[in-house]
Amino acid sequence: MPEEPLTRKEYRRRQAQAAQVAPSTPAPRDLSREAHLQQTKQALEAERTTRLKHRLNWAIGGLSVAIVIVYLILFFVG
Repeated sequence: MPEEPLTRKEYRRRQAQAAQVAPSTPAPRDLSREAHLQQTKQALEAERTTRLKHRLNWAIGGLSVAIVIVYLILFFVG
């Protein structure tokens, strides 16, 4: 049986309770210098990895298309 829709007041109350229960991440000024540098380094590595994955996917796709084109040329010309 589906739940009844929440009122805005009830929704906000539940969100506030969830925010109090869930541990919050420390603000940047609360982090030590080493922790901040490590966090920044990890974020940069993740960004670079994502960018490299995207480029490699495009390179693999391009090479696959090139191989198919070469086979078609060899089939029809040879």
